[in-house]
Parts: sequence; structure tokens; C-alpha cells
Amino acid sequence: MNSAASTRKYLILGHLCFLVLLILSAKYANVRVLLTDSAYQVFYDINHPGMLINDSRYSMVLTQILPWIAIHLHLPLKLVIISYSVSFILVGYVCWLITAYLMRQRQAATLMLFVLLAIGGTFLHCISESFQLMFYVPMLYAWMCQGERLKNFTYYTVLAILVALAFFIYPMSVFYILFAVGFRLLEGGKPHIDKPAIATAVFLFLFIVLYWLIGASGHDSEFVPTLPVIFDSLLHFFSLGSFGAFRDLFFSLYLVPTLMLLLTLVGYVRSHQWWKLYFVGLYAVGFLVAACIIYQTGDSLISRERYFVPLFFIVGLPFLIDELPRFSKWQERLFFWLFVALLCLSFVRIMKYVHIYEPRMEAITEVSQMAEKQGQHKLIVTRSTAEGVFPEDIWGLALESMLFTAQQGAEHTVTIYKEEDDFDRTDADLYQNPEVYLSVNWWKRWEVKELNPYYFRLPSQGYKELVKDENGYRLANL
Repeated sequence: MNSAASTRKYLILGHLCFLVLLILSAKYANVRVLLTDSAYQVFYDINHPGMLINDSRYSMVLTQILPWIAIHLHLPLKLVIISYSVSFILVGYVCWLITAYLMRQRQAATLMLFVLLAIGGTFLHCISESFQLMFYVPMLYAWMCQGERLKNFTYYTVLAILVALAFFIYPMSVFYILFAVGFRLLEGGKPHIDKPAIATAVFLFLFIVLYWLIGASGHDSEFVPTLPVIFDSLLHFFSLGSFGAFRDLFFSLYLVPTLMLLLTLVGYVRSHQWWKLYFVGLYAVGFLVAACIIYQTGDSLISRERYFVPLFFIVGLPFLIDELPRFSKWQERLFFWLFVALLCLSFVRIMKYVHIYEPRMEAITEVSQMAEKQGQHKLIVTRSTAEGVFPEDIWGLALESMLFTAQQGAEHTVTIYKEEDDFDRTDADLYQNPEVYLSVNWWKRWEVKELNPYYFRLPSQGYKELVKDENGYRLANL
């Protein structure tokens, strides 16, 4: 990627990739946004004056600015959802533009494109922090490579901001920032003093201390395994569900980065760069082991894929920096077109996942229309019934159904709350109270009057149960 022509074609490819992602994110906004955490965040922002910040993840503000403006301008709900969906792509695009054009670090910018090979189901989980990190950390690395071209205060101020941006989107970023730091300290093949890399490590340490002092909620701590869990997982490593997911997806997703890793390690052996050989090789293996242990309980289609998204960063950075420049002209050209083909396959994989999740929207449409014809806007469905009605049923069904149906107008709002099969139907103050809205299990009871009336309007009525039998759907009194 040293010639001007080679650089230009990667820049053109970058613009095309983000254009395609923007189109897909707008077209399939409902499938992307009305899914678990993202639906929860949009719902919160609509019904509160501020933005939702979970677990001290302050960088989440960036992707909420556009929908927040849309909400306060009272734009139609459909535009709010589209603006939220495209915000994640726009933020990634801005990171790519800054890296490629302002910093002129084209390899780091190409690294962001390389990570796009990992997406499929991850594209539908637009709020995924591990995916957002794949734009923030390469941009941080690119800034580290700038040296001290600017005045010290300006340079290190921007450096601190970029470290904070990456760290305060997801605490797991520590591993990827440290990889970038270690790689910089080994530039040239041997350990050396690199002031920007050392400053990055210092800023990271300070932000970790600040994070600890702030006291984030317990959600992130759930992912930290105890020592007994680690030892037990290592003993049964090849039986872990997460390793099984990696194995199942290997030939469709992870064969390419594995081959690139092997090429890079062989290149280090040939050039006698032993420090980089050990660092990159052990880090990649360590990442795989750690990811399998940390995420061993996850099993959804999307979760199985996004565990290992950062592997493309850990493999891609040394390959693009150290191995690709060794390619001859025809080898580099062959790699580029293979890269283009793989990106196209990645976009095809996105469509595959869209078709998996679209039927859930269709089921919500069918149920809500049936209920609205009967004048009922508040429904309860039991878990066992939901499994047969809503494909890929998720915990945020009450939020998702509201956000989906209200796009036709606030008066068309229908909410479908999922309960356990043995829920207490006799709790009249909860289920028959006409002023109650059921949201999510940790935030269950709402007053209907607390909802933003511009976007949601639920009539004063109790809940009815959605039942499905051989005759189709029907509503039953509790």
C-alpha cells in the first residue's frame, strides 16, 4: 500500500463500504434498532430529557446526538429510528475520514475496513461496543503514530481524549489499547522508548482508576470470571459453548484472519523479529482463550459472532503494517481484489441475518393489527407462547413492539409484554390497572402518563393475554 495508486484504491473502497453501510442501516433501521439494548436506549431518550449512559460508557453520547436532536425537533418516530441506526455508521465513517485524510495513516484506516469482514449479525446489534471500538482504537493508534508533530500540549491533549473515547465506550477496550501500545513499543522489531505509546498507557491507567472511583454499575463485573471459573474453563476449554461457536463459524468468518496471522508470524520468523513474533502470536491466542472464557455463556446468533470481532483488529494491525508491505505488486493486487470479494460476502452475510430477524417484525405487525382491530393496545404473552410467535424472541419485546407500531402514529401504539408462564394473573393492580404500562423486567412498572405523548399513546385499559392455538391468535382475559 505504498504507491499512490494503491493508496487511492483503498480510499475509494472505504468510501464505497461506508456508503453501502449507510444505505443498509437506513433501509433496515427497524431490524437494527428494535433489538434489545438499542431499543432500550431509544425508548429512554424519547421519554427523558437527557441521554442514557450505562455503566459509565460516556462515549455512547456520540451515537445519541443525532436521534436526540430528532426527538427534540419532534420529527416522526420513523426518522428518529433511522437517525439512530445511521449514527453508528456515521461515527465510524468520521473516524475513518479523520484517520485516512487528516492523520494520513492509510494503513490504520484500512484496518477499519478489514474489521468489516467480521460483521454479519453484529451489524444488527448496532449498539455493540466491541464493534464501535474497532473504529476508536485504530484512530488512537494512528494518532500515536503521529509522533509529536504538534506542540506537546496539543498532541497529548488529543491523545488523552482519544484514549478516553475508546476506554469509556467499553472497559474491555483495555486489552486492545494495550495491544496497540505494545505494538508501537516494538516498532522496528525490538523494544524501544516511544513517548506517545507510554503516555497512552499512563492515560489508560488514570482512566481505569477514575472508572473505579466513579463506581460503575455491576453489569460489566458480570463478565469478569473468578479464578475457579477460569481454571475450570481451561480444563474444559474445548467443550465451552463459546469455543464451539468459534469452531462452527471458523470457515465462514475466521479462516481468513487465521491465515493472515500465520503469514504475519512466518514473516516475523524470516525477518528475525522475535519480539513481535512472541507478542502478536501470544496476544492472538490469549485473546481467543480469554474471549471464550469471558463469554462462555452467550448463545444467541449475534452473540456468537461478536465475541471475536476484535480478533480481526489484533490480526489485521500487524498484517497491514508489517506483512502487506512485503508483498510484490501482483500479490498486493491479488490481495486487494480478494479483500473486495470478502467484503461483498460480508454484506451478503448481513442480508442473511436480516432475513432471520425480519419475521419477528412481521409477527409484531400481525399481532398488533389483530389487537388494534379489537380495540386492545396492551397485551401480555407468556414465554412459551412467545417462542412460537416471535422468532428470535428477545427480552425487550414490550419496547420493540411500541417503537415499531407507534411509527404509524402515536394513537396506534401497541405494547406486547413477555411474562413467565406461571406469572400471577391475580395481580389486578399491575395487570388490570388502566394507568400502568409494563416495560422491561428491571424497570417493569410505568405510569402511562410518563410516556412521551407525542410518540406513544396507550388508552386507559388493562392487559389481555395473547393466545395462539390451531385457529390462530386470540385475546383472553387474565
